[in-house]
Amino acid sequence: MKRLFQYIIGSRIAPILIILIGSFFAFVISVSSPKPQKGIELPKPTPVFYEVISKKDIKLKILTNGEVRPLNEINLISQVSGQIVKAANEFVDGGIIKAGSPLVWIDDRDYKLAVISAESRVAQASKLLEREIAESELAKNDWEELGLGEASPLTLRIPQLKEAEAAEKAALADLEKAKLNLERTVVKLPFQGIIRQKKTGVGQFVGTGSILATAFSTEEVLIALPLTDTELSYLGLPLAYEEEKVFSGPKVNFYSLVSNKKSEWTGRIVRTSGSIDPLTRLVYVYAEVVNPYQQSPPLAIGMFVDAVIEGKTIRDGFLVPNSAINNNSDIFIINASDSLEIRKIEVLGTENDYVIIKGEISEGERVVVSPLNNAKAGMALKPILLNKDINR
Repeated sequence: MKRLFQYIIGSRIAPILIILIGSFFAFVISVSSPKPQKGIELPKPTPVFYEVISKKDIKLKILTNGEVRPLNEINLISQVSGQIVKAANEFVDGGIIKAGSPLVWIDDRDYKLAVISAESRVAQASKLLEREIAESELAKNDWEELGLGEASPLTLRIPQLKEAEAAEKAALADLEKAKLNLERTVVKLPFQGIIRQKKTGVGQFVGTGSILATAFSTEEVLIALPLTDTELSYLGLPLAYEEEKVFSGPKVNFYSLVSNKKSEWTGRIVRTSGSIDPLTRLVYVYAEVVNPYQQSPPLAIGMFVDAVIEGKTIRDGFLVPNSAINNNSDIFIINASDSLEIRKIEVLGTENDYVIIKGEISEGERVVVSPLNNAKAGMALKPILLNKDINR
């Protein structure tokens, strides 16, 4: 055995054998030695943007749009027949007309003759009435001298007197009608307006009821504005509302581009529709603007305008970004320990990209304004202040 050991050590396999033995002992030590235990890793806080909220009184604003339409638009109609002998310079398409100014003159010679003839009949009827009055008085005196009691109406010529009175009234009515027809030979626009389309001219014979032109009023314009039921509630107005006093309805500011320049006009809501559109489920409110053509630039008929309606005021409300609202009823708050709290809120209105709310929130709290997936109450957060003033 001793010789075998000496042989192995002296042979070439000795180094290999030593390496194998060393590896075996190293393996045994590594397996048998205790291993260090790993520590429990805590979840990292989730970074979120936040804004500090404050309480304030907020006036609700509703954004909508509509088309400017005339409050009054009529067909200008001839009430007598005859040939047009003269027309005003303003009697053209687009002509601006003052209220009561003459526009068209119809040949009035026949109507002047009718007035003269009617005056003659009035004179005859008045003379006949005077004669009957005198004869009735004479008959009454004669009967009283006879002293035969109560006289009959026929004896006192009462029927003849009433007939003469009726004849005079009829003659006077004919005279009034003749004068009215003469007056109607001069056609006027009953309001301040603009000729939309001229349909006749000098030399044209027109009959009673002929359309001379179409015209619309410029004293006021009307804009129909569509609103949802929720937006109508922001105004605090019921269906079928009508303002009781002039300029007492909600204020409306209108905007439009004129010659590539933004222009503004002011009006008032005067009434609301009494029904809801069955197709769109919208309700219309109607705004009026007074003297739109006396402004610069004028609020012209046919313009399409954007409208901002002033609604009711929310007392002690909070203005937060749309991104802060979850499912339209929850809001995420970062508490003092930088943990998440979920609060219930009520949405009261909107203003551009912001929402007006009230609920389980207090002034000075931090509201999360960035998306937060799988949010759970109590989760750790890493708050980052968003540099934006939401309480403009």
